[in-house]
Amino acid sequence: MPRKFHKKSKGGCDQCKERRVKCDEVKPLCTICAHRELSCSYTKAGVPRQTHFHPLSESVGPKQREREWNTPVSTQYELRHIQLMHKFATDTYKSLCGDQTDMEHWQLHIPRLAYTHEFLLHGIFALAALHLTATTPDPKQALSYLDTALQCNETALAPFREALSALGPANCDAVFAQSAIITVIGISLPGLNSKYRGESSSMIETMITVVELVQGANQVSHLTKSWKQDSIFCKYDFWRMDKAKLEQDVAHAIDKLRNMNRSNYITDEFQYTTNLEAIELLQDCFARFAHAPHPAPILAWPAYGRRGFVNGLSSRQPFSLLVLMHWGVLLHELSGLFWWAEECGQRLVAELLQELKGDNEEWNLASNWPQRKVGL
Repeated sequence: MPRKFHKKSKGGCDQCKERRVKCDEVKPLCTICAHRELSCSYTKAGVPRQTHFHPLSESVGPKQREREWNTPVSTQYELRHIQLMHKFATDTYKSLCGDQTDMEHWQLHIPRLAYTHEFLLHGIFALAALHLTATTPDPKQALSYLDTALQCNETALAPFREALSALGPANCDAVFAQSAIITVIGISLPGLNSKYRGESSSMIETMITVVELVQGANQVSHLTKSWKQDSIFCKYDFWRMDKAKLEQDVAHAIDKLRNMNRSNYITDEFQYTTNLEAIELLQDCFARFAHAPHPAPILAWPAYGRRGFVNGLSSRQPFSLLVLMHWGVLLHELSGLFWWAEECGQRLVAELLQELKGDNEEWNLASNWPQRKVGL
């Protein structure tokens, strides 16, 4: 098994140093700590300088959040958010649609839901701001939109966690929509951060954070029949989507993962079972995408993974990362179709190749297929 490798960061924050991951050294709050909702501190001359991720901390209740949201703000702030909602409702929503049947939901129903679910409202703002970042020719304006996207995304996270812990018929559509938005933001953010801030953001770290954030959204797939009938997302019942026969090379790559899982974890039944479920889910995602090139099967994999597998990703277990690399091939299929997916699959696979580099022939052979499929 290849040895895990981490680049050293001499000027990184205290938290990244402790976790032994590369820090992008953004101050006062590095990107990794921001995504993980952690305090971030840089020790200078023996005096730690600390800041916190959320303007609305976990201890703030929903009533206080509502008061803060309804507090009058500057005209500029209001105009920026009106602009973002207009961008989403006239353009950005299309980048979440796989076909014409999705249009009405994302253009009309989801924005309407957002006015009663704060986390979704800020998620929409964040995604629209990132869309403007990606398409605005003026670098200064693009950077301004990127700052807005980060701020809105941060504001959405705490109330989203609250909604996940109290999932029910009243909020399941909003949770489902926000899970998709969070995943899309996580996919696109590292590249835009690198382009406009000159920062080397880790695609691996960002995707692991996304998987951790949307954990719990998989409960949507197990809602009762009456809930599903009333949901505007009933057509996205993942387990009922049609499949196509896998291409031979895809089937062979998935079988190789199964065999490696069997040999690597033969003495650890729980880890073996957890990884096997992630592999089977990945195979289903490939088969559903092969039937209809829709982003839904691809975005489903991060949300529907089991907690045990997510823990493996969080601790950067090599085999879990190898499975993630194969999902990167599926993500690569969206490059050229959606602005938020441009080169992201390729970038994820490239980072994972460096992370898993080693002298083990079996692992190198397993990595060859993702590498070839994304054109590296």
